[in-house]
Amino acid sequence: MVIYPVITIFIYMANQAIFEVLKAKFGMMVLIGLLFAALGFFGLMLVEKRYQTSMDFLVVQTNTANQDFYTQFKSSEYLGKVLGEALYSERFINAVLETGKVNAEFLPFDKKDRLHAWSSMVHVEKNLELGVISVRIKGDRERDTARTMEGISDVLINRNNLFRGGDDKSVEIRVLSGPITERTPTVPMIIKVLAASFITGFLLVFLFSLAKAFARQAEAEQLFQ
Repeated sequence: MVIYPVITIFIYMANQAIFEVLKAKFGMMVLIGLLFAALGFFGLMLVEKRYQTSMDFLVVQTNTANQDFYTQFKSSEYLGKVLGEALYSERFINAVLETGKVNAEFLPFDKKDRLHAWSSMVHVEKNLELGVISVRIKGDRERDTARTMEGISDVLINRNNLFRGGDDKSVEIRVLSGPITERTPTVPMIIKVLAASFITGFLLVFLFSLAKAFARQAEAEQLFQ
């Protein structure tokens, strides 16, 4: 059939174009990749907060005598989701301030601005299958991130009944790890940004050069027709 030779020729031409681009523009690809990596690094250093405090919490149900495994699993999944979302609520912020571990002047007075500042500072990741809530606090001052985490931990452990149904003792929040305070950006974060930025710059030059190579091939074919 005629179609198979056509496909073979097309693949051969595409491979030739890719090889020619890599041979001719590899140095430029690496150079632009390094430039993008440098820009990504400086952008990360400008945007990222200086400190991060993290903790992992486990949601445990204590009154499960009359529940089967599936019911316990779905209930823990639901509770983890509720508590994870509650961390961003105004009520949770007020509960943290009431602990006295965080100064009320630390956050804006306006409710909308306060919620925005809180959501940009507090980052929550939920592993619903395991009932684990991971909390990260980012800020420019080590003391602020540590004190805020102390307040969040206090509310989750001692006052979690404010954000769920059931009695005070039906759910227990246990600390799995932390608090861990470290300077940011961390080494893994820097490596990810550098790699992603380099690959982006490399591919942009490669794809642009490849498009130009295909365009030249198309023009050459038209001349010989």
